Amino acid sequence: MLTIACRTGSPPAWTPVSTLKKLPEDSGSYFRDQNAARFAAHVFQPALEAILHHNPEFELNDLDIFACISTFRNLLRFVTDPDQGFRMIVEAIGATVFLVRREASPTEKISGVFGYGHTFPEANTTWNKDVKGSESHQRILKYNFAGISCAIRYEGDGYLPNLHRPETSHVEDPAGDADDLLKPLQHSSVGSVAAEKVTVLAVETAGTAIPQSAMFDLKTRSARKEYTDVLRGKLPRLWFAQVPNFIVGFHKRGLFSDVRVKNVQEEVEEWEEEQKPQLKRLAALLRALIAFARGQPSGRFELVFEAGNRELELREVGGQANCCISDELKTHWHGGKSEEAQLEMEKTLDEGGTSGVGEDWDEEEARRSCGWSDDSESEKDFTACSASSCGY
Repeated sequence: MLTIACRTGSPPAWTPVSTLKKLPEDSGSYFRDQNAARFAAHVFQPALEAILHHNPEFELNDLDIFACISTFRNLLRFVTDPDQGFRMIVEAIGATVFLVRREASPTEKISGVFGYGHTFPEANTTWNKDVKGSESHQRILKYNFAGISCAIRYEGDGYLPNLHRPETSHVEDPAGDADDLLKPLQHSSVGSVAAEKVTVLAVETAGTAIPQSAMFDLKTRSARKEYTDVLRGKLPRLWFAQVPNFIVGFHKRGLFSDVRVKNVQEEVEEWEEEQKPQLKRLAALLRALIAFARGQPSGRFELVFEAGNRELELREVGGQANCCISDELKTHWHGGKSEEAQLEMEKTLDEGGTSGVGEDWDEEEARRSCGWSDDSESEKDFTACSASSCGY
């Protein structure tokens, strides 16, 4: 029996090499979805265990949505330019709706691995000694999007040491400490283990809390690529993850002679302004999915989009798919949202304070643009939205 360790830890630090050296290409096997592969029994269990270990009083029921970043990006692509297929399970537990990424298999590997997306960061980042041996730094953000209380899990590539001045070697309580629209709830690092044999979770405390303002996203590209094109393709992820720093390593056959480290907060904000219509549609779609899930007797369904047919389908969950959290953890949910959270959401909507959408938010108009009516969501057929009805 092996154990997966959920550490309230730190991401790797940016420690660029001082001497140019040609790197080997990536090799080996990499999971398409690390979280599902390493704890397939209940994919959100490690994240929630880490949160509750750090703050046992955290009110989980005040969250409207808990999701991994890939599900949000897929839904945004659907309302913008639906060209890539995807599947996810939508599951309501209490008042919270989970969006769970679903691949063909929890342990599906990435095929055709090439390039330097793993060897470059391995050569240029360093784990702190108390979290050394970690395979991944999973980070969870809580923020408000169009009146929807969201918790988003994503993999953090690392942080810039010059933007972080540690005061202690231990994790500090982040309560009351926010970065712009978000608040890091927790940081957990997943150890390297044989994924299919993991059956037990153990929570450890180690590392230092790193502010979101110091985090970076990292990409590698051929020297023939243009920086602006690389950045443009990553702006949605940077916006959802609220990451202000971007590193791109340009190489010629593995020799990285051009590495750019930039603060791209301004570019991210410009992207948000340009994408307001699409973000409104995304918010309307999320609200419809939340209502539908809460109205289902089972509280769960599968959301499927197949590239080419331009139709988003809602289906009963097929095959073997465990609940995203354990029965024991479900006891942390009770009734509806707390009175304080409900009043805060209503205040946000009344004031037009809809993060990521803008003050001209019109929920009714956005819902119509997605083809959803105000009828009871539980009475809808399991085909929710098509190209003709949604107007995409």
